[in-house]
Amino acid sequence: MLTSSDPDLAFPDRFSPLVLMDRLIALAEQADRAGMETAAGHLLRLAYAVCDEAPN
Repeated sequence: MLTSSDPDLAFPDRFSPLVLMDRLIALAEQADRAGMETAAGHLLRLAYAVCDEAPN
């Protein structure tokens, strides 16, 4: 069983905005492919908010 005290699974205190935005966009793409357009839209808006940019 994996626990949060496992050193290989230690989470950094902060992620860079670029890494977080990339992961959110990847999740949005997966949600869109799964037919979850509303969730994909929410994830994209969250990705833009991470970098303080408004979508055009």
